[in-house]
Amino acid sequence: MAREADGQPAEVGHNGPLYQMVVAALRAEIIRGVYPVGTRLPSESSLVARFAVSRHTVREALRQLRDLGLVESRQGLGTVVLRPGGEQVYVHKVNSIADLHDSNVESRYDEDARLITADSALAIRLGCQPGDAWLRVDGTRYLDLEAPPVCVVEIYVPRRFAGVSRLLGRRSGPIYSLIELVYGENIVEVEQELRALPPPAAVARLLEVAEQEIAIEIRRVYRLLNGEPAEITFNYYKASQFRYSMNLRRVREPFEPSRGTPELPKSA
Repeated sequence: MAREADGQPAEVGHNGPLYQMVVAALRAEIIRGVYPVGTRLPSESSLVARFAVSRHTVREALRQLRDLGLVESRQGLGTVVLRPGGEQVYVHKVNSIADLHDSNVESRYDEDARLITADSALAIRLGCQPGDAWLRVDGTRYLDLEAPPVCVVEIYVPRRFAGVSRLLGRRSGPIYSLIELVYGENIVEVEQELRALPPPAAVARLLEVAEQEIAIEIRRVYRLLNGEPAEITFNYYKASQFRYSMNLRRVREPFEPSRGTPELPKSA
């Protein structure tokens, strides 16, 4: 069961935890300038009534907005907006494989998904053999559909899973989940690599970055149980608008009596 930061069970709707819906709505309004910098967000009670959610859900949504750097809590003032609404900053928090697909971001895939044959350059990028066939899907991701995309993505799917192209635009969610749904496969591992580099020219145009300006590339390989890739993606972000956050919690190993109790050094 999903839980909020204070340990309370998270309210869940049809599209996931309800606090994510509250975050998405308030973040879009901050970006559009509904709440200018220095002004206060509505009170917790007002947000509870507006979104028809619990106070715990509202508090988790406000915590997420604070983590994004959009607001801060001030004694006696409430929750205050920190930054101008016109500039987007994308913050991706990852705690699990499912979190790699940010539900607060709108994804759009081009309708001309097509089978391609990997040349030598692409084979190096994908770690495959020249001549291998892949389904290529191009897409963009948005915090606000009225603003430029925060991410441009290239997706490559092995030919044997290319049938998922028929579901693009008809089913929501990440492509790897469609592969699991249609083909009965399970993604068990994701390799991820971040690099800073000038993006391809077509990507630079979509992100509205200057020629040779540095962008962030995130390459992900989604692997099946047998180690074969089910999907490889290249995600590009404008460096000045990207921040990556990961929370890892160490699980304490249970005590095993069979190991015995370590001996203490004897005193002289």
